[in-house]
Amino acid sequence: MTKSIVISLLLVPFLLVGQSKTENFHFGLQFKPIIAAAYFDAGDESAQWENYNFELSPRFGQSLGMIVRYHLSSTFSIETGLNLVNRRYQLSIDNSDIGLKDLSNFTLRSYELPIQILSYVKVSEKYYLNAAFGNSFNIFASDVISFGEENPFFFQSTSRRKRTQSALIANLGMEYRTLEKGIFYLGFSLHRPWKNTARSYPEFDDGTNSFNTQAPGGNNVKYMDISGNYLTLDLRYFFPQKK
Repeated sequence: MTKSIVISLLLVPFLLVGQSKTENFHFGLQFKPIIAAAYFDAGDESAQWENYNFELSPRFGQSLGMIVRYHLSSTFSIETGLNLVNRRYQLSIDNSDIGLKDLSNFTLRSYELPIQILSYVKVSEKYYLNAAFGNSFNIFASDVISFGEENPFFFQSTSRRKRTQSALIANLGMEYRTLEKGIFYLGFSLHRPWKNTARSYPEFDDGTNSFNTQAPGGNNVKYMDISGNYLTLDLRYFFPQKK
């Protein structure tokens, strides 16, 4: 059922193109660096169990892909597209009793289909202010596992909550429009999943000392929730329309 919905949504831009005048459409490319910030619960998370201290930190990531804009009127448009999202994290461990200090880096990869309503206000001859909100459908590629950089006995496994998830999206920005060179856009976006996207299970076992070795199954396993919230700097370019 979920796969059918996603496939149907992917076909929406092409169905609109086939049934409407091409001058109502703009096709573009976008690159969105992900900003690690404490706002909107998008910052570091920490936990302590026994004598083990953990810190889970969002790192630099990016989203890139294509975008299609369909003009409903002089004020409103619908936007959709398809993006590849690489969300990077760093999990650190510290236990002074056994002289353990290490970190592990891992990446959550997903494919995003955003659908949003955009409104814009003309502020000068070629400049427009934009505001948009909507929902994104995200397909997570796989669960991941990573090991410590200094100690192979420390590792973590991250499990997706679900393969397909959704999130609230909103953005603000400004664009510069030209007939000959296309449209240049600069803005910021918020991506906020309706639920936590994944769980990270830290483990350690050197033969003498062990922690959380029953993860991800078993009773009383320890984990850190990954919210999946993030902010992005949006860089977009829409190609000029053919006359």
